[in-house]
Amino acid sequence: MLRRDFIPLLAAGAAPAAAAVRRVTAWTASGEPGALNATVEGRAVRVLRVRKPSEDLLLLIVLDVTGDLTLVDPARQAAIAEIEKLPASAWTGVLRSQDGLRVLCDPTADREAVSAAIRNAQVSGRAGLLETIEPAAALGTSLLRKAPIRTALLYITDSNIFNYREDYTNPVINMSDQRDLSRRFPETLIREKAAKLSTALAETDAPVFITHLAFLRDRLNEAYQTGLQQMAEATGGRALFCRALGDIPGVIAQTFEQINSLWAVDIEIPGGTPRNFTVHLAAQGGELQYRTRFILGARSKE
Repeated sequence: MLRRDFIPLLAAGAAPAAAAVRRVTAWTASGEPGALNATVEGRAVRVLRVRKPSEDLLLLIVLDVTGDLTLVDPARQAAIAEIEKLPASAWTGVLRSQDGLRVLCDPTADREAVSAAIRNAQVSGRAGLLETIEPAAALGTSLLRKAPIRTALLYITDSNIFNYREDYTNPVINMSDQRDLSRRFPETLIREKAAKLSTALAETDAPVFITHLAFLRDRLNEAYQTGLQQMAEATGGRALFCRALGDIPGVIAQTFEQINSLWAVDIEIPGGTPRNFTVHLAAQGGELQYRTRFILGARSKE
Protein backbone atom coordinates (compact mmCIF):
# COMPACT_ATOMS: atom_id res chain seq x y z
CA MET A 1 0.00 0.00 0.00
CA LEU A 2 1.29 3.45 -0.89
CA ARG A 3 2.03 5.83 1.94
CA ARG A 4 0.15 9.08 2.44
CA ASP A 5 3.35 11.00 1.63
CA PHE A 6 3.78 9.16 -1.68
CA ILE A 7 3.27 12.24 -3.85
CA PRO A 8 5.52 14.69 -1.92
CA LEU A 9 8.32 12.13 -1.83
CA LEU A 10 8.23 11.50 -5.54
CA ALA A 11 7.92 15.18 -6.35
CA ALA A 12 10.99 16.00 -4.26
CA GLY A 13 13.00 12.93 -5.14
CA ALA A 14 13.22 12.91 -8.91
CA ALA A 15 16.77 12.00 -9.95
CA PRO A 16 18.63 14.44 -12.22
CA ALA A 17 18.59 13.42 -15.86
CA ALA A 18 21.75 13.32 -17.98
CA ALA A 19 20.18 15.63 -20.57
CA ALA A 20 17.08 17.78 -20.91
CA VAL A 21 14.04 15.71 -21.81
CA ARG A 22 10.55 16.87 -22.75
CA ARG A 23 7.28 14.99 -22.90
CA VAL A 24 5.08 15.53 -25.96
CA THR A 25 1.48 14.41 -25.46
CA ALA A 26 -0.06 13.35 -28.76
CA TRP A 27 -3.17 11.78 -30.27
CA THR A 28 -3.55 9.90 -33.53
CA ALA A 29 -5.97 11.33 -36.06
CA SER A 30 -6.45 7.86 -37.53
CA GLY A 31 -4.85 4.46 -37.13
CA GLU A 32 -1.67 3.62 -35.25
CA PRO A 33 1.42 5.50 -36.37
CA GLY A 34 4.67 3.75 -37.25
CA ALA A 35 8.16 4.99 -36.41
CA LEU A 36 8.28 8.51 -34.96
CA ASN A 37 10.75 11.23 -35.83
CA ALA A 38 11.10 14.52 -33.93
CA THR A 39 12.67 17.90 -34.58
CA VAL A 40 13.33 20.82 -32.23
CA GLU A 41 13.60 24.17 -33.99
CA GLY A 42 14.07 22.22 -37.23
CA ARG A 43 16.91 20.10 -35.84
CA ALA A 44 16.48 16.32 -35.66
CA VAL A 45 16.51 14.98 -32.09
CA ARG A 46 16.35 11.55 -30.47
CA VAL A 47 13.02 10.00 -29.55
CA LEU A 48 13.82 8.37 -26.22
CA ARG A 49 10.54 6.66 -25.31
CA VAL A 50 7.10 6.17 -26.80
CA ARG A 51 4.22 5.13 -24.54
CA LYS A 52 1.10 3.90 -26.33
CA PRO A 53 -2.54 4.11 -25.17
CA SER A 54 -2.38 0.43 -24.18
CA GLU A 55 0.40 1.11 -21.65
CA ASP A 56 0.34 2.22 -18.01
CA LEU A 57 -1.41 5.44 -17.03
CA LEU A 58 -1.18 7.64 -13.94
CA LEU A 59 -4.16 9.99 -13.62
CA LEU A 60 -4.39 12.64 -10.91
CA ILE A 61 -7.93 13.99 -10.45
CA VAL A 62 -8.10 17.41 -8.79
CA LEU A 63 -11.50 18.36 -7.38
CA ASP A 64 -12.23 22.10 -7.38
CA VAL A 65 -15.91 22.01 -6.43
CA THR A 66 -17.42 24.58 -4.11
CA GLY A 67 -20.97 25.23 -5.21
CA ASP A 68 -24.17 23.63 -6.44
CA LEU A 69 -24.60 19.95 -5.54
CA THR A 70 -26.98 19.57 -8.47
CA LEU A 71 -23.87 19.97 -10.64
CA VAL A 72 -21.32 18.28 -8.40
CA ASP A 73 -23.23 15.04 -7.74
CA PRO A 74 -23.70 14.15 -11.44
CA ALA A 75 -20.04 14.97 -12.01
CA ARG A 76 -19.01 12.66 -9.17
CA GLN A 77 -21.17 9.85 -10.49
CA ALA A 78 -19.89 10.31 -14.04
CA ALA A 79 -16.24 10.39 -12.92
CA ILE A 80 -16.66 7.24 -10.82
CA ALA A 81 -18.32 5.46 -13.75
CA GLU A 82 -15.42 6.39 -16.04
CA ILE A 83 -12.82 5.35 -13.46
CA GLU A 84 -14.45 1.91 -13.32
CA LYS A 85 -13.90 1.61 -17.08
CA LEU A 86 -10.17 2.35 -16.91
CA PRO A 87 -7.85 -0.57 -17.69
CA ALA A 88 -6.24 -2.46 -14.82
CA SER A 89 -2.89 -0.81 -15.66
CA ALA A 90 -4.27 2.66 -14.80
CA TRP A 91 -3.55 4.15 -11.39
CA THR A 92 -5.62 7.07 -10.10
CA GLY A 93 -5.05 9.59 -7.32
CA VAL A 94 -7.47 12.21 -5.98
CA LEU A 95 -6.65 15.69 -4.67
CA ARG A 96 -8.66 18.77 -3.73
CA SER A 97 -7.65 22.33 -4.54
CA GLN A 98 -9.23 24.44 -1.80
CA ASP A 99 -6.58 25.93 0.53
CA GLY A 100 -3.79 24.45 -1.57
CA LEU A 101 -3.40 20.95 -2.99
CA ARG A 102 -4.39 18.23 -0.55
CA VAL A 103 -4.21 14.50 -1.18
CA LEU A 104 -7.52 12.67 -0.66
CA CYS A 105 -6.33 9.36 -2.11
CA ASP A 106 -2.80 8.32 -3.07
CA PRO A 107 -2.42 6.90 -6.60
CA THR A 108 -3.76 3.38 -6.60
CA ALA A 109 -5.39 0.73 -8.76
CA ASP A 110 -8.03 0.26 -6.03
CA ARG A 111 -11.13 1.63 -7.75
CA GLU A 112 -13.25 1.57 -4.59
CA ALA A 113 -10.72 3.68 -2.67
CA VAL A 114 -10.67 6.25 -5.46
CA SER A 115 -14.47 6.27 -5.75
CA ALA A 116 -14.85 6.74 -1.98
CA ALA A 117 -12.44 9.69 -2.04
CA ILE A 118 -14.48 11.36 -4.78
CA ARG A 119 -17.82 10.67 -3.09
CA ASN A 120 -16.63 11.97 0.29
CA ALA A 121 -14.77 15.05 -0.96
CA GLN A 122 -15.97 18.24 0.68
CA VAL A 123 -17.91 20.69 -1.50
CA SER A 124 -17.24 24.08 0.06
CA GLY A 125 -14.84 26.99 0.28
CA ARG A 126 -13.36 29.15 -2.43
CA ALA A 127 -12.29 28.23 -5.95
CA GLY A 128 -8.69 27.08 -6.03
CA LEU A 129 -7.86 26.25 -9.64
CA LEU A 130 -5.85 29.39 -10.43
CA GLU A 131 -3.77 28.99 -7.27
CA THR A 132 -3.10 25.25 -7.68
CA ILE A 133 -2.83 24.53 -11.40
CA GLU A 134 0.87 25.43 -11.62
CA PRO A 135 1.98 23.33 -8.61
CA ALA A 136 -0.32 20.50 -9.77
CA ALA A 137 1.27 20.48 -13.23
CA ALA A 138 4.74 20.66 -11.66
CA LEU A 139 3.82 17.69 -9.45
CA GLY A 140 2.66 15.68 -12.47
CA THR A 141 5.86 16.55 -14.31
CA SER A 142 7.99 15.41 -11.36
CA LEU A 143 6.08 12.14 -11.20
CA LEU A 144 6.47 11.36 -14.90
CA ARG A 145 10.20 12.08 -14.68
CA LYS A 146 10.52 9.70 -11.75
CA ALA A 147 8.54 6.96 -13.51
CA PRO A 148 8.14 7.94 -17.18
CA ILE A 149 4.72 6.42 -17.81
CA ARG A 150 1.75 8.16 -19.37
CA THR A 151 0.66 10.83 -16.90
CA ALA A 152 -2.18 13.35 -16.89
CA LEU A 153 -4.13 15.63 -14.56
CA LEU A 154 -7.86 16.24 -14.64
CA TYR A 155 -9.48 19.20 -12.92
CA ILE A 156 -13.20 18.85 -12.28
CA THR A 157 -14.34 22.35 -11.40
CA ASP A 158 -17.39 24.54 -10.93
CA SER A 159 -15.17 27.60 -10.40
CA ASN A 160 -16.51 31.10 -10.85
CA ILE A 161 -14.15 34.06 -11.18
CA PHE A 162 -16.11 35.85 -8.44
CA ASN A 163 -15.46 33.01 -5.97
CA TYR A 164 -11.68 33.37 -5.59
CA ARG A 165 -10.04 34.77 -2.48
CA GLU A 166 -7.97 37.07 -4.65
CA ASP A 167 -10.10 39.64 -6.46
CA TYR A 168 -9.47 39.28 -10.20
CA THR A 169 -12.52 41.36 -11.10
CA ASN A 170 -11.40 44.79 -9.95
CA PRO A 171 -8.47 46.18 -11.98
CA VAL A 172 -6.86 49.34 -10.64
CA ILE A 173 -8.37 52.39 -12.28
CA ASN A 174 -6.50 55.66 -12.51
CA MET A 175 -9.32 58.06 -11.73
CA SER A 176 -7.32 61.04 -13.04
CA ASP A 177 -6.76 59.42 -16.43
CA GLN A 178 -9.91 59.36 -18.54
CA ARG A 179 -8.08 57.16 -21.06
CA ASP A 180 -7.35 54.42 -18.52
CA LEU A 181 -8.20 51.25 -20.48
CA SER A 182 -9.20 49.35 -17.35
CA ARG A 183 -12.44 51.32 -17.47
CA ARG A 184 -13.26 49.70 -20.79
CA PHE A 185 -11.58 46.32 -20.22
CA PRO A 186 -12.44 45.14 -16.69
CA GLU A 187 -11.21 41.62 -17.55
CA THR A 188 -7.58 42.85 -17.79
CA LEU A 189 -6.47 41.16 -14.55
CA ILE A 190 -8.03 37.86 -15.59
CA ARG A 191 -6.27 37.89 -18.94
CA GLU A 192 -2.96 38.83 -17.35
CA LYS A 193 -3.27 36.01 -14.81
CA ALA A 194 -4.11 33.47 -17.52
CA ALA A 195 -1.18 34.61 -19.69
CA LYS A 196 1.25 34.42 -16.76
CA LEU A 197 0.09 30.94 -15.79
CA SER A 198 0.17 29.73 -19.40
CA THR A 199 3.80 30.77 -19.66
CA ALA A 200 4.67 28.94 -16.43
CA LEU A 201 2.70 25.86 -17.51
CA ALA A 202 4.57 25.70 -20.82
CA GLU A 203 7.62 24.68 -18.76
CA THR A 204 5.80 21.57 -17.51
CA ASP A 205 5.08 18.33 -19.34
CA ALA A 206 2.10 16.72 -17.60
CA PRO A 207 -1.00 17.55 -19.68
CA VAL A 208 -3.79 19.22 -17.72
CA PHE A 209 -7.41 18.58 -18.67
CA ILE A 210 -10.21 20.74 -17.31
CA THR A 211 -13.87 19.82 -17.14
CA HIS A 212 -15.90 22.86 -16.15
CA LEU A 213 -19.37 21.97 -14.93
CA ALA A 214 -21.18 25.23 -15.72
CA PHE A 215 -20.35 27.52 -18.62
CA LEU A 216 -21.03 31.10 -17.50
CA ARG A 217 -21.94 33.83 -19.96
CA ASP A 218 -21.09 37.08 -18.19
CA ARG A 219 -18.15 39.07 -19.55
CA LEU A 220 -15.67 38.36 -16.74
CA ASN A 221 -16.39 34.64 -16.56
CA GLU A 222 -16.14 34.32 -20.33
CA ALA A 223 -12.65 35.85 -20.07
CA TYR A 224 -11.88 33.42 -17.24
CA GLN A 225 -13.10 30.42 -19.22
CA THR A 226 -11.05 31.50 -22.23
CA GLY A 227 -8.09 31.62 -19.87
CA LEU A 228 -8.78 28.07 -18.68
CA GLN A 229 -8.71 26.90 -22.30
CA GLN A 230 -5.45 28.77 -22.86
CA MET A 231 -3.82 27.25 -19.77
CA ALA A 232 -4.88 23.69 -20.57
CA GLU A 233 -3.62 23.95 -24.14
CA ALA A 234 -0.28 25.31 -22.89
CA THR A 235 0.27 21.90 -21.24
CA GLY A 236 -0.92 19.84 -24.21
CA GLY A 237 -4.28 19.18 -22.55
CA ARG A 238 -7.83 20.35 -23.22
CA ALA A 239 -10.60 22.27 -21.46
CA LEU A 240 -14.23 21.27 -22.03
CA PHE A 241 -17.29 23.12 -20.72
CA CYS A 242 -20.75 21.88 -19.82
CA ARG A 243 -23.42 24.28 -21.08
CA ALA A 244 -26.31 22.39 -19.45
CA LEU A 245 -26.77 19.96 -16.59
CA GLY A 246 -27.35 17.10 -18.99
CA ASP A 247 -23.98 17.70 -20.64
CA ILE A 248 -21.97 16.68 -17.58
CA PRO A 249 -21.78 12.87 -18.06
CA GLY A 250 -20.95 13.17 -21.75
CA VAL A 251 -18.28 15.84 -21.27
CA ILE A 252 -16.60 13.87 -18.49
CA ALA A 253 -16.73 10.70 -20.59
CA GLN A 254 -15.16 12.58 -23.53
CA THR A 255 -12.38 13.89 -21.31
CA PHE A 256 -11.59 10.42 -19.93
CA GLU A 257 -11.54 9.07 -23.48
CA GLN A 258 -9.01 11.74 -24.48
CA ILE A 259 -6.83 10.98 -21.48
CA ASN A 260 -6.94 7.22 -21.96
CA SER A 261 -6.06 7.51 -25.67
CA LEU A 262 -3.04 9.79 -25.31
CA TRP A 263 0.43 8.87 -26.52
CA ALA A 264 3.45 9.98 -24.48
CA VAL A 265 6.55 10.76 -26.52
CA ASP A 266 9.75 11.69 -24.66
CA ILE A 267 12.35 13.51 -26.73
CA GLU A 268 15.87 14.72 -25.99
CA ILE A 269 16.43 18.47 -26.10
CA PRO A 270 19.88 19.37 -27.50
CA GLY A 271 22.16 21.91 -25.88
CA GLY A 272 21.82 25.43 -27.21
CA THR A 273 18.05 25.14 -27.71
CA PRO A 274 16.43 28.56 -27.17
CA ARG A 275 14.21 28.97 -24.14
CA ASN A 276 11.09 29.22 -26.30
CA PHE A 277 11.14 26.47 -28.89
CA THR A 278 8.95 24.45 -31.22
CA VAL A 279 8.66 20.70 -31.59
CA HIS A 280 7.43 18.78 -34.61
CA LEU A 281 6.65 15.08 -34.77
CA ALA A 282 6.36 12.99 -37.92
CA ALA A 283 4.89 9.49 -37.91
CA GLN A 284 5.04 6.87 -40.62
CA GLY A 285 1.56 5.94 -41.75
CA GLY A 286 -0.27 8.19 -39.32
CA GLU A 287 -1.10 11.76 -38.43
CA LEU A 288 -0.56 13.14 -34.93
CA GLN A 289 -2.19 15.98 -33.03
CA TYR A 290 0.04 17.48 -30.35
CA ARG A 291 1.31 20.58 -28.63
CA THR A 292 4.09 22.27 -30.62
CA ARG A 293 5.29 25.16 -28.40
CA PHE A 294 7.38 24.66 -25.26
CA ILE A 295 9.40 26.75 -22.84
CA LEU A 296 12.68 25.38 -21.51
CA GLY A 297 12.90 25.73 -17.76
CA ALA A 298 14.45 24.15 -14.69
CA ARG A 299 11.78 21.42 -14.62
CA SER A 300 13.00 20.12 -17.98
CA LYS A 301 16.19 18.93 -16.28
CA GLU A 302 14.64 17.33 -13.21
